[in-house]
Amino acid sequence: MSTNYDLTLQKKTEILLNEHVYPMLKHYPNAEKFALCQEIKQTFYRILRNCALFKNAAAQHKMPYLRAIDAELQYGKILFNISRDQRYITKKKAYFLQMQMEELGRILGGLMRSVRTY
Repeated sequence: MSTNYDLTLQKKTEILLNEHVYPMLKHYPNAEKFALCQEIKQTFYRILRNCALFKNAAAQHKMPYLRAIDAELQYGKILFNISRDQRYITKKKAYFLQMQMEELGRILGGLMRSVRTY
């Protein structure tokens, strides 16, 4: 039951992390390097980890990994809102990141629907 959605979710997460999040985090103040920055990175790592676990899980055990990814996406949005409120990122950058996270959420929703039908 491997679909293109699971690969797409993982690849788009990697691209978002490497091309947008890492460069953005370099501009955070030093006081946040081991707090907010670390939490944002860990959120993305957990998403990628759950993508890998999802791909290798038996069909009847896939849904918990998708729910974990959904929770991490929601948490990531909250962290980006905090970054915006603290003025570590601009409103435009925060909006862009929110849209990217919502795209990942739509892909995830498709995966959840396909897992439920099995």
